[in-house]
Parts: sequence; structure tokens; C-alpha cells
Amino acid sequence: MIGKDKRGTILRYLRDVSVEGERSYTGTMSAKPSPSRILCAQCEQPEKSCSCDKFCALCQSELGIRLCTDGLMYCEACREACDYKTVD
Repeated sequence: MIGKDKRGTILRYLRDVSVEGERSYTGTMSAKPSPSRILCAQCEQPEKSCSCDKFCALCQSELGIRLCTDGLMYCEACREACDYKTVD
């Protein structure tokens, strides 16, 4: 927000994004991550390089586990029920 003090000086609050940065900030923050940028939330590695114990974040199943777009791993049943998308 922009406001004015008693003397008429324009004030800009610290939580505001600068006018110059607004255009690039919105585009960058709203962009969906590419599959190559999605990493395991625990080890921060792509699915192929991940060496973590693979189990579903919701039901702890160990069958059919895949890394999803939120960085967590889910089994096929939980992915379908919650509409989670796999990395590829």
C-alpha cells in the first residue's frame, strides 16, 4: 500500500513489492514448476537420484510409490484419491 504522511510525503510499506518488480514477480511466482525442477522434499534430489526410504506420505504404504509435484511420495491409491500428479 502507498500512503501519505501529514506532510504529503508518499510512504511505501516494507511488505510491498516495488512497482518495477511487480511484473516479473507475478510471472515467476505463478509459474508451475517443470518436472526437472521438482525434488524430493527430504533429500532434495530428483526422483531418479533419490535414495530415501520410499513410502506413502499419507498411508505409509510401500507399494507403487512415486514422487509427486509437491515433493512428497504417494502410493497409487492415494494419488488417485487426492488427484496428485506424478513428476513425469
